[in-house]
Amino acid sequence: MSISVDGFIAGPNETIDNGLGDGGQRLHDWVLPRDADGRFLESGPTGVDAEMMAAYQSVGASVAGPGTVDPAGGWGGDAYEGPPVFIYARRQPGRGEPRWSKFTYVDSIEEAIGSAREAAGDADVRVQGAGTGQAAIDAGLIDEVQLHVMPVLLREGRRLFDLGPGAPLDLELVEVRQGAALHVRYRVRR
Repeated sequence: MSISVDGFIAGPNETIDNGLGDGGQRLHDWVLPRDADGRFLESGPTGVDAEMMAAYQSVGASVAGPGTVDPAGGWGGDAYEGPPVFIYARRQPGRGEPRWSKFTYVDSIEEAIGSAREAAGDADVRVQGAGTGQAAIDAGLIDEVQLHVMPVLLREGRRLFDLGPGAPLDLELVEVRQGAALHVRYRVRR
C-alpha cells in the first residue's frame, strides 16, 4: 500500500471521481511519476521504484474492496490484464453496475482470501484497500505488510491502520529500500 508518513492511503473528500481524495494522487508518485506541472511522465518509475513495481508482476491474484476497484474503473474493466481480483463486498453489483470477467464478488474476507490463494497457486496474493486490509488483518489472514511510504503529510483522509481494539500485532522487518518512496516490508509474527 502507498501511504503518507502520517498513515493515510487517501486524502479527504473521496468520491467516485476523486478516488484517492484531495492530494491522494501524490501517494502514487513513486509508481506514476509526474512533472512539476502534474502531468504523468511517459518514462514511468526508475531505479528502486521500478524494481518494487516489477515485483507486482508476479502476483497471482488480488483481493480488494469496491472502494478501491470502483474509483479506478476496474483498472480498465474487461480490458484489465492483471490477475483475477476477488472483491470483498457486502453486496453483488446492482442492475446497471459494471461486472467484469476477471472480478468475482464475495461477501466474506475468508472466502475472498481463500479463493484468491486458490487462484494464485504458488504466487503471492495482494490485498488492496483500507477496509479490506483491516478485515484481513483482523481475521489473521495477512502474512506480510508492504508499505510504500511517501514523504508527505496529508493530515486527514482514510487511514490504513484504523483497526480498533484488539491484541497488538507484532511485525518483523524484512526489507527497507529507498526510492521516491521508502519501501518497507514486514512479516506478521504469529
